[in-house]
Amino acid sequence: MSEAKPKRSKVWRRRMRLPLAVLLCYLLLVVAGCMHPSVPFDIVINWDDYATDEALMAVEEQPTLVVLQHGLWRSPYSLWRLERALRAHGYEVLNSGYSSTSAFIEDHAATLEENLEEYLAERGGTPPRLCFLGHSMGGLVIRSYLALEGAREPDQCLFIATPHQGASLIEARRDWFIFKLFMGNKAALQLSPQSQFIRALPALDCAEVGVIVGSKGDAEGWNDDIPGDDDGTVAVVEAQLPAQSDVCFLRLGHTGITYDSAAIDQALYFLRHGEFRQR
Repeated sequence: MSEAKPKRSKVWRRRMRLPLAVLLCYLLLVVAGCMHPSVPFDIVINWDDYATDEALMAVEEQPTLVVLQHGLWRSPYSLWRLERALRAHGYEVLNSGYSSTSAFIEDHAATLEENLEEYLAERGGTPPRLCFLGHSMGGLVIRSYLALEGAREPDQCLFIATPHQGASLIEARRDWFIFKLFMGNKAALQLSPQSQFIRALPALDCAEVGVIVGSKGDAEGWNDDIPGDDDGTVAVVEAQLPAQSDVCFLRLGHTGITYDSAAIDQALYFLRHGEFRQR
């Protein structure tokens, strides 16, 4: 028995070498600022492909650039499945990232402007139709960009679980230590319904504005800290805005709505038809 224990200990140590090495590499990349902490998670949940639907293909005569913006504490990979689906259906895609917790939304809007202008300059030729598509805070980054003087005029805007009226969950959790640690005290606090940013955000000037809202479908929602129905993070009423030309409600949570096939299907349908598919 005395010999068996050391052998089992050696086997266990050998088996743990690879997981520990992977964890160490992950921590080094994050600490060095080379990778956002959410990247591995975002990649895993967006791994599956989306089946191409010929009826949802982009109009060939109208080249369209879809500008994607991810949400708070996420990476461009959080929209990776959607990005691949868009490309497979004939759309050009700009899926640029930003350090969501280290600056204010206005700063992220300026970064978006730089990335978009750089892309269009390198692309050359006749400017394409522009569709801006944002998830969660990414939608507010887009609205902040569109409010800038000299911003490109949008042909379509599509928002997925964006807290246009602010997120009451911020007020409920802003004093939590874990919230301050991971979300910071800049852009995250601007999501409060009481913030000056939300109050001063101008109306959206776009002919086709689609809003995809996650919900549980009852009066309670998934999160007890949010009044009424919600997607676990944003209330149904918070995700809508007066300028919307169409709205789609899906029984999906705040994270799942970014990569779920039903949400991608509705996004592609809106881009093609300017309205959502009737369910």
